[in-house]
Amino acid sequence: MESPLQLLRELFPFGQSAAEQKSAAAVRGLMETITGLSPLEIIAKLASSVLPGINAQPNLQTRFKLLEDARLEVEESLTVIEKLLCGAVLPLPLNASASALQADNLLKGMAAAYTGIARSIKKSHFNESLNHLLHRSVQRAMAMIARRQLLAYRAYAAPSSSSWLALHELYQLARGQLSNPLNGETAPIEHEYLGALLFAYIEPTKLPRAEIDTINTCTRQLAAYALVGEFTAEASNGKTAEAMYLVRPDEGNPGHPMMRLPSAAPIFGSLLIDCSQVVAAIDRNITRRPGKTIDPDLQATPALLQALRIAISGKSARRFSRTRFRPRGDLVSGFGAVLRFLDGNTFSRRSVDAASRYDGRDYASSEWAMVDESPDGFLLRFIKGEKRNLGAGELVALQPRESSRIHVCLVRRISSSQIRLEVGLQLMSPQVSVVDIATGDAAEQRAVFLHSLPAYGKFSGLITAPGAYQTGQRIMVKLPGRSLHRQIGTCMEANEGLEFFALDLPPD
Repeated sequence: MESPLQLLRELFPFGQSAAEQKSAAAVRGLMETITGLSPLEIIAKLASSVLPGINAQPNLQTRFKLLEDARLEVEESLTVIEKLLCGAVLPLPLNASASALQADNLLKGMAAAYTGIARSIKKSHFNESLNHLLHRSVQRAMAMIARRQLLAYRAYAAPSSSSWLALHELYQLARGQLSNPLNGETAPIEHEYLGALLFAYIEPTKLPRAEIDTINTCTRQLAAYALVGEFTAEASNGKTAEAMYLVRPDEGNPGHPMMRLPSAAPIFGSLLIDCSQVVAAIDRNITRRPGKTIDPDLQATPALLQALRIAISGKSARRFSRTRFRPRGDLVSGFGAVLRFLDGNTFSRRSVDAASRYDGRDYASSEWAMVDESPDGFLLRFIKGEKRNLGAGELVALQPRESSRIHVCLVRRISSSQIRLEVGLQLMSPQVSVVDIATGDAAEQRAVFLHSLPAYGKFSGLITAPGAYQTGQRIMVKLPGRSLHRQIGTCMEANEGLEFFALDLPPD
């Protein structure tokens, strides 16, 4: 058993031996040598040389300070890798995958180093005098784990179960045996924990990668409105299941919505995450009037806010059961490419249709296995072909092999791993046409006309290039043999690649 004097030497910076001071100086010297290296070289050197040197420091205060220095040194390099992932095609090329793995290993190592400090303090007899260092170490460890998870989301990959187990453990470590809500100095720990949970609850694999940072900022703001406590009959009494989540700290996941919780699921020892005030905060932003100041002020589009609201409320569920089957199909993605494909390539791959097919091929297709199908969508698995910077919300055209039927869909979910890439598609309309849109004296523009929208209501829709039209604008839809007069209605969805509008009948 260590003597009290030895524990004091480990916990406090005074009385360091010359060997300890020399060791710390050597680590700082290593950090100085990374100046001028590439982002990937900086990450590799910090992980292979600097971090082991930091972990070898016997003094906890010195170890924490060195970790903070390393964290600041690597910040810019991590940002570069994150941007690389957001812009990478899927499945990830070898260089992007290798870069992501190195960044993940560094973040994992730094989280473990901060966690090691917290555990050492917790085990010592002097933890009350070092609560500040304990809490800062726990918060930093949580932040590193949350950033690891964010790195995975940028490539539409699911965070590892071990990362969730580590987050739950750190929260329990800070919360202690009394299970009291964290406040004061420990409030940032709870905020970090709830921020990671909220980000998972909005299901980022269903949202465009270009909006990841916006979504992360929003969930960090909204974390202040979520509540966490022990799950008891009294705690849940009188509350609706909407926007409520059950978290089991011994399971490697962020928890499950109470609305979709299996009847036999164990609840003893669970945490209850109440997001009802989070939904209320989103509602204030959705219904805000121009020029009105509200709190929190979420800098997100109405369409994105609505998506966040649906996800966090726990109502996002599959409308139909799926039927499994195994045909293959060709996929064309992107608004412009889909227009060109629909214009002259809506024929099957059979030899008898070859004379009718347009062979300009000013688009790229890829081959996918159609894993299963429901009345309003498909699950596809990538086989081969052109890699694209595919994102949630993107317009795609799917043509099953040996079929002349084209399915126009929006990408709703992407799941990426080292061995497979899968996408979930929502079928927009049973009948689709490429049309010319006339608006007064302006030049006509091509768009995708959706004759009906079963999932939305009894009206038609229009998918256009971003910024082409505005709500309330009158248009003429030129179909073969006839024209329709319509008015641009509600913007149902918008992203950097398209805008999706409902169409209304013009007023008399």
